[in-house]
Amino acid sequence: MIQMGKNIDTIHRQTVTDQVYDIIVRKIANGKWKKGEKIPSEIELARDLGVSRVTLKMALQKLNTLGIIETRVGEGSFVCDFSFRSFLSELLRSNLLTDDRNEINQFRVLIEYCVLRLVTLAPTPPEKLEALKEALDQMEHAIDQEDEDAFHAAHYHFHFAICQLSGNNLFIQLYESLKEVLFDVYKANSETTWHIYGKEETISHHRKLFDGIRERDTEKLARLQDELLEDEYLRSR
Repeated sequence: MIQMGKNIDTIHRQTVTDQVYDIIVRKIANGKWKKGEKIPSEIELARDLGVSRVTLKMALQKLNTLGIIETRVGEGSFVCDFSFRSFLSELLRSNLLTDDRNEINQFRVLIEYCVLRLVTLAPTPPEKLEALKEALDQMEHAIDQEDEDAFHAAHYHFHFAICQLSGNNLFIQLYESLKEVLFDVYKANSETTWHIYGKEETISHHRKLFDGIRERDTEKLARLQDELLEDEYLRSR
């Protein structure tokens, strides 16, 4: 007989509210109820699902909180164009997840590490590689013109273009959701690099990234990310 130790977490059964929530989410995910569409009334849903209106309201409240549906007084509930952009961005900006810049930097380096690995798995479409080169050219031009605002904008677009090259919608959505946070991180990192090594070092690093992507050189790209990760680790010590 297996003895259950005190340090083993208890397994909680799914509540009726959670089951109702899961059913509604599946209907939305499967396209039965589309974005912008009004879902059945509370009376209809409670009847069809065989639950009380109190249970249904709790499930709908959870869906509203997550931004999956929007309940309008006197009109009913409507399916939202769901995105986790606001959640992650607000949580990070409010320091609810972390207020440690090094942790955020480590997180974004590891995201980029995974994205770059995906980019090297398949041939890069010429037009997308050209978009990446254009962002790099804009960064170089901004440095030449001493236009720091233009540089920071092009810098973010360079990394977002890499993310788009991965073709993974989850990474792309994650990147978009963290746009403001990542923009600030890239800006702060660039300014630190400029102060210590000069502005040409920033361009040099991104040229190496571009070359590694164009050549599909996995080892080179991994080495570049490892260098960044090691720097962040040393700063956090």
